[in-house]
Amino acid sequence: MTPLPKDEAKRKRIIAAAIEVFAHDGLSNGKIATIAEKAGIGKGTVYEYFGSKEDIFAAVFKDFFDQMMTGYTQLIDAPMDPVKKIELVFDYSYDYLDLLMKDKHGQDWLIFLEIFLQGFRDEFKGIGKLSFSAVLREVYDIFKPIVEEGIQAGVFRQLDPDYVTFILFTALDGLSIHYFLNRDHYDTDKLKEVTKEIFLNGLLQPSQKGN
Repeated sequence: MTPLPKDEAKRKRIIAAAIEVFAHDGLSNGKIATIAEKAGIGKGTVYEYFGSKEDIFAAVFKDFFDQMMTGYTQLIDAPMDPVKKIELVFDYSYDYLDLLMKDKHGQDWLIFLEIFLQGFRDEFKGIGKLSFSAVLREVYDIFKPIVEEGIQAGVFRQLDPDYVTFILFTALDGLSIHYFLNRDHYDTDKLKEVTKEIFLNGLLQPSQKGN
C-alpha cells in the first residue's frame, strides 16, 4: 500500500512547535507530547512525521540551516566579481544574525547551536541520526566556487581552494557565535568593514608584506 503523502505545512508546524518547546524546556527535557500539544495535533501524528526526538532535532537543524544557506546560495550564483561576493557574504552573515536576534531574542539560533553540539556528540559516539560533518562538507562545496572563481580571475592568490574555503566558512561560523554573544558591544557596520578588510587584505601593512 502506497503511504499517504505528508502535509508539509503540518511538518513545519511541528518543527516550529519543537523549537518553542526546546527553547523553554531544553533539548533533554522537551517531550514529544508537549510538542504535539503546542502544534495542536495528536502525539501519534508527530510520529507519522518523525520517528523519534532525535529525528526532530535533525529536522530542526536542517530546516534552519536550509533557510540560512538560501541567502548564501543566491549570492554565490549572482553575476558579480568574486571580491564583491566575498564582501556580500560577510555582510549577509551579520545581517542574517541581526534579523534572528530581533525575533524572540535569538531563540532559534540558540536551539540551532544546541542541536549542532548535541549532534556532534552523538556522531562521535556513532549514534547520530544526521552526519553533521557531512552537512558541513556540503556547505564548503557551496562556498568553494567563489574561491576558485577568484583564483582563476587572478584576483585571489594561488592558494589551495579547499583550505581557503574551509577557513572562510569557519571564520563565518566563529563570527556568528561571538557576534551573538557580544553584538551589543560593537557597531555592526564597523564590524562588517573590518571583517572584510582583514579577510581580503590581511593585517600586515603593505610595506611589511613579503618581509
